[in-house]
Amino acid sequence: MISFIPSIMNDDWSHVKALLIVLVVLYACVFASVLIDLFFGVKRAKRIKIARTSFGYRRTITKLTSYFGLLLMLTIADVAASVIFKMPYFTVIGAIGIVIVEAKSVYENIHREEKNIAEVQKVLLKLFESKEEIQSLINFLNSKTDDTKRATK
Repeated sequence: MISFIPSIMNDDWSHVKALLIVLVVLYACVFASVLIDLFFGVKRAKRIKIARTSFGYRRTITKLTSYFGLLLMLTIADVAASVIFKMPYFTVIGAIGIVIVEAKSVYENIHREEKNIAEVQKVLLKLFESKEEIQSLINFLNSKTDDTKRATK
């Protein structure tokens, strides 16, 4: 029986310690899944020669903050519900959901490279087939640039 509030009320610290170990493992799994996603994202960026900027790293920090905030709220709900439930079910479900999202992100990072290269090749081939479309695109971009210059003067 691992319940938080009843264990504290009965001075049963071994149960509180077991609950804290479960929570530490869940939080560590979420942290590891984010680091794995970061690793594969950086590896993909290096492979396709995309500059790694602080913006991408800040996104990882923001993601960790959001995930740990969510887990903290779920943990608080588990503490409140520990009178009824014996395990931190909300935190377990939240951690599993986050790990699944990160696993999907890693999977997408691995397979996105192959799709992106094929899509870029198709678009370039289509563009080079029609010189009129290229010329109309250049004219359109030039006209927008000229409009922007006039608006700022």
